[in-house]
Amino acid sequence: MISPTKVLAVVLAVVGMTVGWLPAAAAAGQTHAPVTREQSTSDLARQIAALTGPGLVKLTIRSRSLLTADAVTAIRQLLDRDLRGFGVTPSGSDSATAVRVTLSENNTGGLWVAEVQEGTEVRVTMVSADAGAVQAIPVAAAISLRRTLLLVHNAEPVLDVLVITPAGDSSRLIVLEPERIVSYVLTAGTWVRDQEFVIGHTRPFPRDMRGRLMAGQQLGDGNLFDAYLPGVACAGQESNRRLEVVCSDSDDPWPLVESSGSGLGANTDQGLQQKAFYNETRNYFTGLLAPGFGMELPPFYEAAAIARPGGAALLFDGMDGRVQMMENRRLVPVTGANDWGSDLATVHTGCGSGAQILVSGSGAEATDSVRAYEIPGREAEPVSAPLAMEGPVTAMWPAGEGAGNEGGATVVVHAATGYEVYRVTALCN
Repeated sequence: MISPTKVLAVVLAVVGMTVGWLPAAAAAGQTHAPVTREQSTSDLARQIAALTGPGLVKLTIRSRSLLTADAVTAIRQLLDRDLRGFGVTPSGSDSATAVRVTLSENNTGGLWVAEVQEGTEVRVTMVSADAGAVQAIPVAAAISLRRTLLLVHNAEPVLDVLVITPAGDSSRLIVLEPERIVSYVLTAGTWVRDQEFVIGHTRPFPRDMRGRLMAGQQLGDGNLFDAYLPGVACAGQESNRRLEVVCSDSDDPWPLVESSGSGLGANTDQGLQQKAFYNETRNYFTGLLAPGFGMELPPFYEAAAIARPGGAALLFDGMDGRVQMMENRRLVPVTGANDWGSDLATVHTGCGSGAQILVSGSGAEATDSVRAYEIPGREAEPVSAPLAMEGPVTAMWPAGEGAGNEGGATVVVHAATGYEVYRVTALCN
């Protein structure tokens, strides 16, 4: 059996010969029409998907070219989107399949090489690409993003976090994990672990887990908080400063937007109390809403409410990489969102239109970012510089207002130290 090290050496040698051959071929008159960056990422994603099949992969990107960091980030975002379109989900978590993409170049242009490793087997595919630099997106410096570290969680992944301050009581930090709900209390300015509850479920959870926490007062159901997981719902209540949590199997839809504290006005025609059914065997919403708009939407990963001149609209980040907006009961495409990541959330600032969209990005290897956008028409416009993160963003939900929260968004980052949880807020410049 050939060792993985020798396999990789052979792979790199083949890549090197290919890189050296391309200029000679060009000199011999074999010229081609320029290949756009979007064509290249789509072609590479298609070839990767043919090797891996649908499912989770661990994706890393490195650059051995003259591309700027912004250009590498843009390529990562496009590749992330295109892979998802072919049923391949790049994940920061461990996966049996590793995909390593190297961005290189030669005299004729760019050469992007993907190595797909499963066990000791390494397979290679490559595409030519435009080596030109990506122009930076002009930023109207209307908003500055600020992050505040809430918690460093070294154990299980964090799906969501909620800060709650019951009337006349000390604050609680509720942490939602894939199998547990953990409560922290604020003691002398430090979060101290207090209670934990196992989440009972009769059906297996999907591998790529997601979950949502919401304060009971936002839902008007009398609970201290509610937790939503694939096929499971939990309710938390407090008595004599002790928590009680009850979980049960549930096919009920998840709330998309808080019914109070939305900052966008109550019960507009767009229905800020919309709920969405979650696919309990995967990691996305099915597209079926309640009460809905009289139509079933394409499957989507996340949704957010945005301010519009007529009241509000709902923004959907589709599983096919497209971003669409439901306004006046019409689903219309949003341009300028090709480089968005999968996670998004609304923040309310009073700046500009009063509400902005925070969007994750898929940066270069081991990095990520969050950026604020506004959508004055049907085009997304950046209104802040990217806020760098020390790892991939694995979850982002609106933090809500009231109940001890200052608004903004809860952002979970898978960093080298574990799972870091931030509150990201926006300030007017």
